[in-house]
Amino acid sequence: MSARATNHAILFLLSLELLSGLTSFTIGRPSGEWIFWLHGIGGFSLIGLVIWKYRIVLRSFSRRGVASETVGSIILVLLFVGVLTTGTLWAIIGRGSLDIPFYGAARLLVIHTTLGLALTIPLLVHAAMRWPRRVTRSDFTNRRAALRLMAVGLGGLVLWQGASAAAPVAGQRPRFTGSREEASGQGNAHPVTQWLFDTRQRIKADEWTLTIHGHVDTPVNLTYEDLQAIANHGITATLDCTGGWYTVQNWSGVRLSDVLEHVQIGEEAESVVIESATGFNRRFSIGEASQLVLATHIAGEPLSSGHGYPLRLVAPGHRGYNWVKWVTSIEVSNKPSWWQSPLPLQ
Repeated sequence: MSARATNHAILFLLSLELLSGLTSFTIGRPSGEWIFWLHGIGGFSLIGLVIWKYRIVLRSFSRRGVASETVGSIILVLLFVGVLTTGTLWAIIGRGSLDIPFYGAARLLVIHTTLGLALTIPLLVHAAMRWPRRVTRSDFTNRRAALRLMAVGLGGLVLWQGASAAAPVAGQRPRFTGSREEASGQGNAHPVTQWLFDTRQRIKADEWTLTIHGHVDTPVNLTYEDLQAIANHGITATLDCTGGWYTVQNWSGVRLSDVLEHVQIGEEAESVVIESATGFNRRFSIGEASQLVLATHIAGEPLSSGHGYPLRLVAPGHRGYNWVKWVTSIEVSNKPSWWQSPLPLQ
């Protein structure tokens, strides 16, 4: 395959990986499993293209020698190899982590995501400065090129299936999202994580209130004791964190729809915004209120501060960042449920 075709195929696959990777963070139901397949096959297909790219790089060095821009190319290569390596290791073993200065232990999936995002800008700059812009039809449509591209895709599929088959042998079978099980049924023992720059809160129940406001007749404030008096609902739900783990727990508290019965909702209301004491918030449709639970307990014991005490949202079918912790506010809104960024920006 020509240098032009190889370079543009790599750029296409990396763009596909970035888009599918970010999209996968928004998928919490098995119906979206094809996104994870697409990401996995695309990632392993890149391994085949690396072989051709390696030959292109060697020819470039032999022709031009070492220049000032070589340092940038080496950094780009290291990032590229890091993305492929951490992604491959995560697909197979899942539980690996590395200690990073000023951060602590980071799972391979977190490192993979970080390196992938870090690769984006330097790759675009490198492509704009160094890669030929003109691509001829024969680069992709002649018989030999087409067969090579098919071989790359087929190789990616075979490697993806091999990694999926090896995962249970190396550790445990992952969920369709790639997440591995952590402390299911053990209550507060599962990992404590927050979304990006959100901070852990330690709130006293007697100093806490839940405010229901927005498109309602009269705003209402509920105390922890008020919620305990109406908390009569239990649910077994899977919390699937984008950090690469999941846990199945028994949560108990009160349905969001039951809480909303304490106010008269406006006819134009379309969504509810659940907000944390930190200001972090997520929006859900009014129709989903009966499926959402405001939990005060997990596995029969009160939530720990790290898991959202005194109140957290349980949102089955949504990824972990939607399970808002330390809930202090419920806003009834006339905006649609999609009126928010797919991934939190707070």
